[in-house]
Amino acid sequence: MTFTDLIKDKNIVKGEDLESEALIVAQKVLCNMGLDFIPKSYADFLHHYNGMKYEGVYLFGATVDDDMDIIDKNEQMDKPENSILLGYNEFDLLCYDFKSKQYKIVDRSDFEVMNTYEVNEMDDALSAIFSAQ
Repeated sequence: MTFTDLIKDKNIVKGEDLESEALIVAQKVLCNMGLDFIPKSYADFLHHYNGMKYEGVYLFGATVDDDMDIIDKNEQMDKPENSILLGYNEFDLLCYDFKSKQYKIVDRSDFEVMNTYEVNEMDDALSAIFSAQ
């Protein structure tokens, strides 16, 4: 089951439509924070879902919604080294490790890696963070 299928009939709160300028600004700010660019696969996802929240699961975007803003959350929340925080649920974080070029599900309390996903497996990583609630 794809991530889109998983969320199809759910009452998802989505961020506003992605503006190219907002994505460019987010990319630059994240790099200036010592992080890296948002991976292309996730940036492509943002064109369809520029952030979302549903029953305690949050995926971040280049949005003005404070609950879903990728810049704010990467400034405010603790995360593993060499990672961009992309989302979370009650127990886990969804990160992109820009050194290993992998999506990772990590425990929120101690950053223990629960699962890793290659860049082409982003859909599986999104499904994992969404289903683990």
